[in-house]
Amino acid sequence: MNRGLILRIAAAVAILVSGIVHLDLYFNQDYRFASSDVNFGRSILLNAISSGIIAVALVARREWFVKAAGIALPLSTIILFAYTHAEHSFLGFAHGGPVFEPSPQAQIALIAEIAAIVLLAVSLVPGIESADASPLPLPAVGIALAVAAVALIVPTVRWQPDSDAESAPPASTATTETTSAGDTTTPTSASAGSAVAIAGFKFNTADLTVSSGTTVTWTNQDSTEHSVAADDDSFASDDLAKGATFQHTFGTPGVFSYECGIHNRMKGTITVTG
Repeated sequence: MNRGLILRIAAAVAILVSGIVHLDLYFNQDYRFASSDVNFGRSILLNAISSGIIAVALVARREWFVKAAGIALPLSTIILFAYTHAEHSFLGFAHGGPVFEPSPQAQIALIAEIAAIVLLAVSLVPGIESADASPLPLPAVGIALAVAAVALIVPTVRWQPDSDAESAPPASTATTETTSAGDTTTPTSASAGSAVAIAGFKFNTADLTVSSGTTVTWTNQDSTEHSVAADDDSFASDDLAKGATFQHTFGTPGVFSYECGIHNRMKGTITVTG
């Protein structure tokens, strides 16, 4: 097995790793809901599918244009990652908070994509490219296709986290609290019935009923920023980084609908009884 073929196989593995990470983001981390534009979620899925196709093509073929495609996919992914993590919008999504979030997915994908670009760039060096091996026999290509298919299917099996751990707010977080009259009050500990976790790009208790005078606490458990904004402008939070909380005391009975000010498909309702 010559150097050219080894480089192509190594690059194919790296690209496949990046594709697996994107499938995990789509199915398990709920990034398909990260934007109100459904095309953002579709772009993540398309990236994963393209990764599998290019990985198999790199194993099967040695032509320069296959290698060029293998460079173009991770390079464009890195560019879009940098663009959205600089808070620029792509298909309605702009990442806020720490650069390398979600972790460790962001780091794994970035390392794999850089490795693929470097490996394929080296494989294009004239001396290595000219001595690259002939295309692999069909049985070897079939094995590569099967491995890629299995690797891409595994992340679609969704892991269900413990619901109690999901809904429990962190022991110590920075909070912002207002009353329904807009006056700042002393922060209080939220009871289990008045806590709303923000996870998986949704409010885990979308419809909550509380009694008048209750302080509701929202806790962002996602790796990207969210906010809480009432439809009637009676309360609104700043952008909440991962682990941050927002509190609001409801002093007047009524039905208060709200949404995430960043991702407006995320909606919830607080019903306040007398």
